[in-house]
Amino acid sequence: MKGTHKELMVKKGAILDELREKVAKASVIILADYIGTEKGLSVKDISELRNAVRKQDAEFKIAKNTLIAKVLKENGIEGLDNLLERPTAIYFGYGDPVAATKAIVEFAKTKKSKSNPEGLPVLKGGRFEGETLDMAGVRRLATMPSRDEVLAQLLSLINTPARNVMGIAQAAGRDILSIVDQYSKKEA
Repeated sequence: MKGTHKELMVKKGAILDELREKVAKASVIILADYIGTEKGLSVKDISELRNAVRKQDAEFKIAKNTLIAKVLKENGIEGLDNLLERPTAIYFGYGDPVAATKAIVEFAKTKKSKSNPEGLPVLKGGRFEGETLDMAGVRRLATMPSRDEVLAQLLSLINTPARNVMGIAQAAGRDILSIVDQYSKKEA
């Protein structure tokens, strides 16, 4: 940040306010290293990532570790301070936390390299439903079925008995018609 001390304090205050708002609104928060061990994500890559996660009602924001730590502490979120090393991006999922997490994990898979076999951004950990997640926890969250997938499975379960009843009713109708048909042929 460049400018006078007063201008810097105003900018820092605005960033803190923005982060506070996003943390309060998020259903899932993920911290990630967007640099990795080599050159990191390019501006184009970050733009692609932001577009990918936006489709899942999520955001990817780069901020100073000290500002992230301050906002997390203000919101009573503990256990993530040790992850605030190296350049950090903070990812906020607002809607379905599983779908939002899948979006960032799937994007990272497209940015694998020898020095970053998990891809970029490197997921450090996060917070979901009041629980602190390590990197493995974030990856497990991404493997769970999303809200839409669970609803589709539930709808399928609800429809199965109805389909079975219809099949039985149709079979019974066919059986009755067959009996009537055979009886009429016998009488004729």
